[in-house]
Amino acid sequence: MKNLIIFLITSVLFVHLSYAQSINNETKAQFNRAVDFINRNDTGKAILVLDSVIQNAPHFGKAYLERGKLLFMVDSIEKARQDFTRALFINDEMGAANFYLGYINYKHNRPDSAIRELTIALEKKYRNPEVYYIRGLANYDLGVYNNAISNFNNAIDSDYDFAYAYNDRGSAKMHIGDFQGAIQDFKQAVSYNTQLALAYNNLGNAQIQASDYTNAIESFSGAIDMDPNYYKAYINRGRVKAIRENYEGAISDLKKAIKIHPGDAKAYNNLGIVYLKKTEFQKAIQQFNKAIEENDSLGEAYLNRGMARENLGDFDQACTDWQMARELGLEKADKYLEDCK
Repeated sequence: MKNLIIFLITSVLFVHLSYAQSINNETKAQFNRAVDFINRNDTGKAILVLDSVIQNAPHFGKAYLERGKLLFMVDSIEKARQDFTRALFINDEMGAANFYLGYINYKHNRPDSAIRELTIALEKKYRNPEVYYIRGLANYDLGVYNNAISNFNNAIDSDYDFAYAYNDRGSAKMHIGDFQGAIQDFKQAVSYNTQLALAYNNLGNAQIQASDYTNAIESFSGAIDMDPNYYKAYINRGRVKAIRENYEGAISDLKKAIKIHPGDAKAYNNLGIVYLKKTEFQKAIQQFNKAIEENDSLGEAYLNRGMARENLGDFDQACTDWQMARELGLEKADKYLEDCK
């Protein structure tokens, strides 16, 4: 999917600051001093000044909001949450605080709570593209893909070159079977951010679904050009090469993926499949063994090892593997198990 890369939202961090609360001139001057430090990207000094502002004016909601944003930036998440909550207690109209609370909930794997806070932010007229984007990600994580697409649409409408929104909308479209729509979105993503290796990789996966193997290989190669250590692109390119019966090329890519990231069970499984296609059954079994060592819940590895063992005449062990694959939820193991009765 997406990665879910969550980038720093700079476009909504610092907005024009008004003084809805009644505060004295000295406190206003301190607050403006904090803003100067913010504009100079001196986060540490800005936080210290805002600490003083809040000490002198504990009911100054904007100070809590701005300090919360800074704490959020430096990953002091719980303190940031407390500041946003306090800001809302003082002034419930601060939609920005709801946005950040929603973002924090998303980052902490609470998508339902994230959606609730982000919706409140929108109801308070806080409608930056990132609000829709994060709400789209939360819906995606809940598997509500049409809602995710709707939110990504709004993000894109607000900021047309929002490469991440195109990428993640494409991922959502993949889940509902709109592969051509996904391809167009991934192409838009890489046109707006040519360094986004993730989008090249996703584009290749969509092209596989559309049986466009030539362009899929080019897309995975593009991902590798952007990030030579992007092992998933090597795995995927190897998979396509195997489909096209370029077995040596597939083996080379899969071995490269394993070298970069030796703990990926799918890489070993895919390498085993290539050896299975080459009728090198002992080598295939070795790779399936490694896949199972890395992830003993990978049903595909048991199914494939069973096929390799069957070809070597070890039918009992093959049936044991197929039974294990079925227990792990792989329904296609049923057709193999019919011969084991």
